[in-house]
Amino acid sequence: MLAKRLVALFLMLIMVVAPVAVVSAVEAPLANTGSKGTFVPRLTAPSKSNKYYYSDLNKYERFGYGMPNCTAYAWGRAYEIMGYEPDLSLNDADTWWDYNKENKSYPYGKTPKLGAVACWNYTTGGGHVAVVEKIEDGEITFSNSAYGGKTFYLTYADVDDYNGGIYNSTWVFKGYIYITEGQSKEDYYQSLGGDVYKIDSYDGVNLRKGAGTSYSTLTAIPDGTQIVVTNTKKADGYTWGKTSYDGYTGWCVLEFADLVYKHQTPTPAPPATPPVTQPPATEPPATLPSETLPSTFDEATFDEATFDQAVTEPSEPSENGTSSPATDDEVKLPSVDSALLGDANGDGKISIADATIIQKHLAKINSLSDTEIKLADINGDGRISVADATIIQKRIAGIIKSYI
Repeated sequence: MLAKRLVALFLMLIMVVAPVAVVSAVEAPLANTGSKGTFVPRLTAPSKSNKYYYSDLNKYERFGYGMPNCTAYAWGRAYEIMGYEPDLSLNDADTWWDYNKENKSYPYGKTPKLGAVACWNYTTGGGHVAVVEKIEDGEITFSNSAYGGKTFYLTYADVDDYNGGIYNSTWVFKGYIYITEGQSKEDYYQSLGGDVYKIDSYDGVNLRKGAGTSYSTLTAIPDGTQIVVTNTKKADGYTWGKTSYDGYTGWCVLEFADLVYKHQTPTPAPPATPPVTQPPATEPPATLPSETLPSTFDEATFDEATFDQAVTEPSEPSENGTSSPATDDEVKLPSVDSALLGDANGDGKISIADATIIQKHLAKINSLSDTEIKLADINGDGRISVADATIIQKRIAGIIKSYI
């Protein structure tokens, strides 16, 4: 850290003496598109001091496949545009299109957009990737690099060009990967599942098997590398973070790293409120000209054992000519054989079946014979009504003991 502070002091002195020289040697990071800022096209080659291309931040560079190489350039350019590590293929260019589709990393399509990665495959094997830098006056400008060729160059195509400006029968244009339309930087960091740190040490830091200086070193994490820390411990006077790098999982000191993003613990969703169940709507009871039938009566589903006991009470005229509900004591019975009265179906006994046959008669499902009508007219009012069925039900239920 002392060496780092000395270098920083030296740079400050240089800035005081020759600020123009320092500014020209250091490249400002580019802004993203949309709500994050204005897109700044890259129309010149990145300098050797640009860590997006020429450091271990660029995974192609780290593993020995750096520029000139179209994949190393496009991967670094995506990192530069987005400001965080892109979720793009780390294999040959002909894998980029399918990798993105299978992993659902970013939206894609055939329309050129600023910052999009253009993908071609060769029918003879291999492929090429480039980045859309400008779209003006119907023309697209791509930035490129080529394995074994130029480190940086520009190509052009009409916006309607079906093959992206490549006029070669062996090149097949796949489309554009819209890296600037993917998840936000914050969403990306949150998806990593831990706190994000950026190593801030010119010499890097050691990744050890355990949290402490006595543990053996697995590898070194270079300066500027972003790591995801899933746990922390205090040991030997340092704060150690558990992380993974280059296939190793271990612990590194966090005093030489800057916190980039603090992982947010998701807030548990409140318990779901059960929906309010509305009572089922009931249909109005069927009506006949002079009678009201129970709404539950149905010929197809009628069950004697569960016949609805709640039926309309009969009424009798009062002395002043108005009607009033009749009580059990007020029921007027005809002078007929009480043993037969109420036996509407003529089976020699009084049962719920007799009340049922009266209901069916009123509903015009069947009709009663003259004899059955006389037996069914229990209250002696000269007509068959729901009141007759009610008296039978009360007799069966024991509410009244006799018709007499």
